[in-house]
Amino acid sequence: MKFTEKNRSIITVFLTFSVFAVLLILSLFVMLPFIEKLSEPENQIRFKEWVNDIGIRGWLIVLGIQILQIVIAFIPGEPVELLAGVIYGTFGGLIVCLAGASMASAITFTLSKKYGKPLLNRFFGKEKVKVWRWIQDNRKIETVTFVLFFIPGTPKDMLTYVVGLSNIRLSRFILISSFARIPSILSSAMVGSFMRKGKWEISITVFAITGIIGIMGILYKDKFIDFCRTIGKHDGRNTKGQCLDFIQTINLETLQPFVFCHLQLDGKIDLKRLKHAVQQTLKTLPQILYSYDLKKGKWVEKGHTLEEVFLESRVDFGDNWCWNLMTETQLKIHVCHKESGDVLTIGISHILCDGSGFLQYLYLLANCYNDDDTKITLRNQRDLKPILDIIKVNAPVRKVLSYGEIRELPFDTSGDIPFCLIKTIGAQDFLELQRKTKVLNCTINDLLITAYARTVVNFLKTEFITINCPVNLRRFGNRKLQEETLTIANMTGIYKLHIAIKPGESFETTLLHIHNQIVQLKSNYSCFNGIPLLHFLYNKVPLSILNKFGKKLYKIFPISYTNFGLIDGDKLAFQGITIKHCFLTGTYRTSPDFQLSVSTFRNTCTLNCTLIGSQKRGSMALELLEKIKLEMIEWLKG
Repeated sequence: MKFTEKNRSIITVFLTFSVFAVLLILSLFVMLPFIEKLSEPENQIRFKEWVNDIGIRGWLIVLGIQILQIVIAFIPGEPVELLAGVIYGTFGGLIVCLAGASMASAITFTLSKKYGKPLLNRFFGKEKVKVWRWIQDNRKIETVTFVLFFIPGTPKDMLTYVVGLSNIRLSRFILISSFARIPSILSSAMVGSFMRKGKWEISITVFAITGIIGIMGILYKDKFIDFCRTIGKHDGRNTKGQCLDFIQTINLETLQPFVFCHLQLDGKIDLKRLKHAVQQTLKTLPQILYSYDLKKGKWVEKGHTLEEVFLESRVDFGDNWCWNLMTETQLKIHVCHKESGDVLTIGISHILCDGSGFLQYLYLLANCYNDDDTKITLRNQRDLKPILDIIKVNAPVRKVLSYGEIRELPFDTSGDIPFCLIKTIGAQDFLELQRKTKVLNCTINDLLITAYARTVVNFLKTEFITINCPVNLRRFGNRKLQEETLTIANMTGIYKLHIAIKPGESFETTLLHIHNQIVQLKSNYSCFNGIPLLHFLYNKVPLSILNKFGKKLYKIFPISYTNFGLIDGDKLAFQGITIKHCFLTGTYRTSPDFQLSVSTFRNTCTLNCTLIGSQKRGSMALELLEKIKLEMIEWLKG
């Protein structure tokens, strides 16, 4: 016979009712003599005298049994509640059991907070704990706690331990769980009370009604739990990917999409406080605990917990730090404890946000760490449509596929050593560079591209080079809207700069040529080339087809550039700690690819490249960074 889902349900219901009926008959058989004796007035008087005689000792014994029952979590609670009803009546039994439940819950909650997952795994086993781990980071934990403790059939004593790992306060948990337990305890105490008075017909009736409700709770427990999952789920619209998120997935075979922030601190970060801060940011960016589904183009819940975000050690993690965004969280934080102070490395999925979006997340995280909730209530706007509605692309589409001459650096392709290389321009020199650039009506970005282009052209002994220049599309949006929302998303367009540098050409001449070209590209909104069409097609055309278009639109150049811009030291600040050095990097590139990344923190400019290759390649890359720096310094001093 082939068992269908319907057949299994029918069999489950039949077996459940059969077991309940057998237990009910056995219970009545055992309790019947006791019930019959209590139905006689003289026995009721003797029982009352016995209860009065044991006094506070009896109350403490029942209280202790109730506490032990919940803390141990393997002893069923109903017999204890029934006994309390028999001895102290409906409301007396309710009070003693509720007091015991509250005290026991406080104990287990505190134990869970202190000893965490190892305690749960030892008590209940990893598999059982894994089933319930979704509740630990639930957004509406208080509502879910009430519903789960109210529903018959859920493992309430185990839940007390599990909820202890969430961010709910002990006082709130005791209040909510105790209130939710009242109907269950009250019904059991009521049965015991009627038994004490010899009203066994009413006892059986109440017991039967309670039993039926309990059976329904057990049968539909999974559906109730699924409902609780939806209570705590974040808005599904927030988990859907946008067209520029998709762009970051089209070259996964060659490029891992990550952005990193490296911070050197003068002291130790409060890890517990930092974890709470990340928990708070879930209200704005729930995707950080989700995994990315490539086929669906969205983030999906896999039951990840906050603990999976953090890694802690006394040694550095190594430069090559990547993880699987399709199966793990979108955020990772590594805390390395050193004598001189902690080194904090925060990595985020580039599928989730670009550099500018990452900075907004870092500022939000710092706000939450410092207990400043001014930005926590801001919603996150991930849709590019509000920006596309107010711009008009004038440049022809054919320029989307116009690359110019694509060159690569002569790096050897051997070796698998990871390098995170930096060169810094001190605050005094960098401020002088800003002033000199401003006199020419140019920007720091113009300056950096100029130094990079001239260094590469000289290195390759050529006169022409094409460099992709990323552009923050948020600058074209509604200023008022940006003040009211966060944009932790991918909103980066690209200018394709075709740079010609004649032999002997001065730095200033190259700078002005590049500046004028960027001004022209800005006036044509060239950084939006292809994006409106991609936005229109996204979610309408299969992703496999869009893949080909995306690879043409966002072609990876062997020589690339990104400017993460200014890291605001006032916004990125953790209370009680000084950040000695901070910079952002992109992902690690294999030979012959080379990317110059630039970021500025407290007027110190950091030139960076992250790559994988041989020791020789690492030395060549560091030499290249030094030459880029010297190009600017020589122009400044000249």
